[in-house]
Amino acid sequence: MRPRRVARVVATLIDVACMLPWIGVVAAAGAVLYVSGVTHDLADPLGNAIGFVTLIVPITLAAAGFDGTARHASPGKRALRLRVESRSGGPGFARALLRNAIKYAVPWELGHTAVFALVGSSGAPPLWVTAVLVAAYAIPIASLVLMLVTGRALHDRVAGTMVATAVATA
Repeated sequence: MRPRRVARVVATLIDVACMLPWIGVVAAAGAVLYVSGVTHDLADPLGNAIGFVTLIVPITLAAAGFDGTARHASPGKRALRLRVESRSGGPGFARALLRNAIKYAVPWELGHTAVFALVGSSGAPPLWVTAVLVAAYAIPIASLVLMLVTGRALHDRVAGTMVATAVATA
């Protein structure tokens, strides 16, 4: 495996580690609201929407902000001297948002949707839940395989971006 491809995997792991404090804050707030009875009677779609707005949207926007800034790099990419580029240079915020929506938001929300449908249900899951759950795993797996085999992940292909080694500046 090429070193830059390994660096991309490590960069993503660093980025996920950077997300953990926010995930902890949202999970702690959700636990307090649940234990206090505030969220007991929420319909699943509303609970899922709250999770999307409080967890997935902020993380996706933050990741897009990092990739769309002058450095074109998240903390993990910066640490490993990588950057996101497009044919015209930096990706810009719109491309970075599309890239990170495919990388993080879509699979994460699909997973949440399936979990909300499964919690409290009995018997075999409906076919649509199985399909959503398969898609939640298939997107990041396909992205990883494409990145390892071709050097460009699914989210880079769709957004018209690529990850390259950052040029050191004086």
